[in-house]
Amino acid sequence: MKPPLRFLAVFAFAAVAAAEPPAHDLARLERSFWINASLASPKLGYWGADFSVAKRPADVEIANAARLLTGDAAANRLYLIYHRELPPDAAREVFSAWRKACPPEVELVPTLVLRMYDKKRTPVFAADEIAALCDFFKSRLHARRVAVYDVHAGRDQGAALAVLAKYFPGGLVRVGIQPGEPLAVPFVAAVADTWSGLCHGLTNDDWRSAGFGAETLRRWVAARNAGVAPVAWDLVTVAWDYSVTKRGEYPGYDDAGKNLPLPAGRNRLAAAEILATAAPGKLAGFSSDLLILQLNSASPAHDGARGAFYETLKSGRAYEGFYAGPWREIAAIYQALRAGRLPSPK
Repeated sequence: MKPPLRFLAVFAFAAVAAAEPPAHDLARLERSFWINASLASPKLGYWGADFSVAKRPADVEIANAARLLTGDAAANRLYLIYHRELPPDAAREVFSAWRKACPPEVELVPTLVLRMYDKKRTPVFAADEIAALCDFFKSRLHARRVAVYDVHAGRDQGAALAVLAKYFPGGLVRVGIQPGEPLAVPFVAAVADTWSGLCHGLTNDDWRSAGFGAETLRRWVAARNAGVAPVAWDLVTVAWDYSVTKRGEYPGYDDAGKNLPLPAGRNRLAAAEILATAAPGKLAGFSSDLLILQLNSASPAHDGARGAFYETLKSGRAYEGFYAGPWREIAAIYQALRAGRLPSPK
């Protein structure tokens, strides 16, 4: 009798590969990142009248970032987030520079924030701006998909969503969907936020204990198996503050000056759980939120503004900062998948 697939996926990746083909076509799985197209440190309120205009990155800075993300970190898709931190004309130049810098086989998905995070949920874009952007995405970027970014569950995205659906029928992705949040029409795919599931557990033994993160993650993946849309699952660099917890329970706050790196090996264990639990056809692949990495690394308690993640990308340097351990682990997972292999358990 063959041992259970979960045992194989978590504890004996090599044995699975040798004994039988994996249920998923590993090399074709999504390996993506969410990142600000402008490479400017994001503001959590997103666009507002009192926000300063971001500095447009130089083309060479975009080229450096593209090389590190699609080469060293093995991404095959980038969700390029735009929330009007640059004027639309400058944003078009930035998107064009990303397309020029990335290999043709890497898919670029323009990813828009449609509502501010203020009390009024103010629209970020006027209707004519959205239409003009869609024309550009189709004609110049040859985009097949666009996405909407929002980590708040169930928000009405406003009239702009209908414009996106008109230009990209059957091509809308919801980035940052929360556990238990239904994937509503017109979205046809999603990238799921897994932060609380991956963080819950001080040690990896804690994480695998009953009632902790691994059990939660399996439940989330199984629930998405019952849906009709493929889902990519978030791998995590930044954990919460474990210093005030006994076994890595949620401390009750999210503080960029106190948040710690995700424990070593956690992303590999999570990837194994997802591969073992997700139904064939329902697993789009894996993704990772680089906005949170930028915000936390930029804290003076960690790398500071000059050593923050986006700054290393723009300069073409490998990131060696406070969160480098989980960042390298995600890159190694992506490299293995690109080669059609299950990631190493260590």
